[in-house]
Amino acid sequence: MKRQLRNEADPYPASGRGYVHVCPDCALPMTLHDLRDGDQAYWCHACGKGHRAGDPPIDALRPLPQTG
Repeated sequence: MKRQLRNEADPYPASGRGYVHVCPDCALPMTLHDLRDGDQAYWCHACGKGHRAGDPPIDALRPLPQTG
């Protein structure tokens, strides 16, 4: 999970459903990466742990802060 997603302006993208992916252990934002099998995964550089984008732990999804 070391290869970061190419051509991505924001390394910490929010989901299209209003959630941001954070580490379930330390709550820091996770970076999105391409996997060799064509899937994508989120990775926490502080903890050295990650999860596939399509199968996040329940603690890894936090609502985006409301603005405006």
